[in-house]
Amino acid sequence: MNSLDLRELYRNKSFRFVLVFFAGIVIWFSFYHFIYEFDELISSNSRQIDIKKSISILLAKQSNYFLSILGYQPKIEIYSDMVVTLIQGTKYNHGVWIGEPCNGLKLFGVFSIFIIAFPGNLKTKLWYIPLGIIILHFINVIRIAILTIIQAYNPLLLNFNHNVTFQVIIYSFIFLLWYLWTKKFSSLSKKK
Repeated sequence: MNSLDLRELYRNKSFRFVLVFFAGIVIWFSFYHFIYEFDELISSNSRQIDIKKSISILLAKQSNYFLSILGYQPKIEIYSDMVVTLIQGTKYNHGVWIGEPCNGLKLFGVFSIFIIAFPGNLKTKLWYIPLGIIILHFINVIRIAILTIIQAYNPLLLNFNHNVTFQVIIYSFIFLLWYLWTKKFSSLSKKK
């Protein structure tokens, strides 16, 4: 292949999308692997910062707010490396552990990289990506609240709902947001 062929190949929007998406995913997952190591860099002797726990506490507070609106009495318990949200006064009140895999950061990155890689107006991407992340975060908050209810009343259903039901729901919303981007907002949709 000569340089002219490579330029022509790069002009192909499908090839460019795959290239940018793949490179973005590699960079994101490499960065994500070290994201929580920043705690040590930004912490001082007087103030320890734990990014992972801070995100988990935020999620617990938001899901517990949602639970309190529904009339439950939620509670957060914080241990050295765990954040647990539970409903007080129930038979099974062991609660739900909120940790790194639950916070949604990985998915926010994958969602964003797809939008960045797919052809479209930069100004539109600058509002669509944050809006999509907010929607996905809100769904995650509701997911944690519902899992807390399931754990409080029928813990045998927790694993299935955590590992299957909510995975399908979260990924369906991601694909829906991607679909909306490709059909309504991308530069490819305007050419049809």
